[in-house]
Amino acid sequence: MIMNREEVREQYARVAPFYDGLLWLYRPFGVRRRRVDVVRHLSLAPGCTVVDLGCGSGANFPILLKAIGSSGRVVGVDLSPDMLERARNRVRNGGWANVELVEADVAHYEIPADADAVMATFSLEMVPEYDAVIRRLAAALPAGGRIGLVGIKEPERWPEWLIQFGIWLNRPFGVTRDYASFRPWESVMDQMRLDQYHEWLAGAGYLCVGEKL
Repeated sequence: MIMNREEVREQYARVAPFYDGLLWLYRPFGVRRRRVDVVRHLSLAPGCTVVDLGCGSGANFPILLKAIGSSGRVVGVDLSPDMLERARNRVRNGGWANVELVEADVAHYEIPADADAVMATFSLEMVPEYDAVIRRLAAALPAGGRIGLVGIKEPERWPEWLIQFGIWLNRPFGVTRDYASFRPWESVMDQMRLDQYHEWLAGAGYLCVGEKL
C-alpha cells in the first residue's frame, strides 16, 4: 500500500517518540556513514544554503552545519508536525540559530531562491511524485548546484525471503513492496550530470549525487 499524505502523518506521529532510538539500530548497517558521505559530495562551503527534504528529526543537521558553518543556513522540510517537533528540540538543544524548519509536502515545496544544494535521506523513494520533484529542484538550483540522495531500494540479487524480512524490518517507517518501482536516483541521472552513484548493503541502499550544469 502506498500511503496518502494523512496516512504518512499518522504513521510518523506513531513512530516519532521512538524514531531516534530506531536510528541507532541502523548504525551497524552504515547509515550514518552514508549521511556523512552524501554531505561531503554536495561540496558545501561556509555560507551555503542547503535544503534537507524529509528532514525528520534532524539527524542530518549536525553534519550539514559542520560543512556550512555559522554563516550558512539549513532549511529542514518535513510533512510530519510530530517529526518536526523532534527536529525543533534538536535545534534548540544544539543552540543553532541558522536552522529553519518548514512543515510542507515535498511534492509541492519550492526551495529558497538562494539554495545551493538539496539533500534527501530515506524520503524521496516514498514520494509518488519524486520525478516531478527532482525536475523542479534541478530547474530551481543554480549552475553547480547539487542534489544528494541516500535511500533504500529493492535489491536485485537478494533472495525473496530476505527482501520480505527487510520490508518487515522497515515497516515502522511505512515501507512496503508497493514502493519498489520508485527510483528517484534515475530522475537525478536524467536531469543532472551524475557525480556519484554507489550501492551498498548488497544493493539494498544507494547514494546518488547530481550536479546542475
